[in-house]
Amino acid sequence: MKIRIGFRASVIILFLCLFLGSLIVLNAFFINKYKQSNEAFKNMKFDQSLSTLTFKTTQDSLKAKELLNNFRQSLAATEMIQHEAQIYSAVFLFLLMLISIFIFIFVLYKITKPLKELQSATAKIRKGDFSVYLPETGIKEIKELKQSFNSMSRELEEVQKKLLQAEKEMIWKELSRILAHEIKNPLTPIQLSIQRLEEKYEEDPEKFQEIFPDSVKIINQEISNLQNLARSFSTFAKSIVPKFTNFNPALAIEEILKPYIHKYNLILESDNDCFISFDQTHFYQIITNIVQNAIDASPENNEIKLKISNEQDSTIIQIIDKGKGIAPENLPRIFEPYFTKKKKGTGLGLALVKKLIDVNKASINVQSEPGKGTVFKIRISSKMNISAEELE
Repeated sequence: MKIRIGFRASVIILFLCLFLGSLIVLNAFFINKYKQSNEAFKNMKFDQSLSTLTFKTTQDSLKAKELLNNFRQSLAATEMIQHEAQIYSAVFLFLLMLISIFIFIFVLYKITKPLKELQSATAKIRKGDFSVYLPETGIKEIKELKQSFNSMSRELEEVQKKLLQAEKEMIWKELSRILAHEIKNPLTPIQLSIQRLEEKYEEDPEKFQEIFPDSVKIINQEISNLQNLARSFSTFAKSIVPKFTNFNPALAIEEILKPYIHKYNLILESDNDCFISFDQTHFYQIITNIVQNAIDASPENNEIKLKISNEQDSTIIQIIDKGKGIAPENLPRIFEPYFTKKKKGTGLGLALVKKLIDVNKASINVQSEPGKGTVFKIRISSKMNISAEELE
C-alpha cells in the first residue's frame, strides 16, 4: 500500500530535519572548538613548569620568560578559537534563517498561486460561466481541492442547463395559462351578445333589429380585443412594454361595460373629463379582469359601481362590489400568481393586473370586508395624465 504524505506533514518534517541537522552541526562544531581550546591549555603546562623554577639563576629567569611567552601565545590562540566560533555560529545561523525564509516563501507561493486560480475561477462561476476548468496539478491537498472544484463546476453546468430548460418550460406554461385566462374575458361579452340576439330574435324580431347593430359592434370590438391580446402575447415572453396613448378612461370603461350592462347591474360614475396616458390594451385587460372578478363575487343583480375621480394629483378609478369579500388572511396574497379561492380559477387574472399596473407606472390597492364587499382602487399619477384642454 502506497502511503502519500500530506503537504503540511511534509513542511513540518522538512523544518524538523533542517533544525535538528543544524543543531547537530552546531553541537559538533562547538565540541571541536572546545577540544581545541583544551588542547591549547594542556600544551601550555604552565603550572608544572613554573613550580620547578627557583628564580636563583639567570637560566631560571629566561625559562620563566619563555613560559610566559608560550602562555600568552596559547591565550591568544584560545581567544582566536572563541572568536572564530562566534563568527561561524553567526554565519551558520544567518544561513539557516535565509534557508528558512526561502522555504517559507516557496511554501507560500505553492499555496497562494492555486488559491488565486481558484479565486479567479470562482469569480467566473459567480458571473455564470460554469465551463471553468482548473489543471489538476500541485501538492496533494491543492490537487484534491482542484478536483473537487472541477467536479462542482461540471455539476453546476449540468444543473444550469436543466434549470434553463425548466425555466423555459415554466415560462411557456405560464404564458399559455395567462393567454387562456385572458381569452375568456373577450369571449364572455361575445357570448352574452349572441345570447341576447338569440333571445330577441325568437321573442321580439323588431327589438332584434334595434339591438343587432350594437351587438355586432360589441362582437367586432371584442374580436379586435382578441387580436390585440394575441399581438401582445406574441412579445410577452420578451418583455411587457406599454404603448402609452392619451384617452378618456370614462369613455373606455363605457365601451368595456356595454356587453355586460343588459345582464348585470353595472353603474359608472365620473366627475372629470381628464385624459390619462396609459396602454389601452393593458387598460382593457385590467378593467375587464377586475369587473369579471366583481361579477363572480357578487350575488345576481347586485350593484357593481365604477367611479372615476380626481384625488390630489392623481386620477382614481374604483371598482366597488357588495359581494362576499375577501378574508383578511387572503388579502395580502391576491396578486400572487396561481393563488385563487375559485373552484375553476387559475389565479392569474389579478397577478396579470398587478404586473400591467406596475409597467404602466400606476398603483393599485384593495380594501375588503368579508360579507360586505371589495373595493379595488387604481391610482394613475398626474404625471401620466393630460387634461382635455391640453389635448386640444
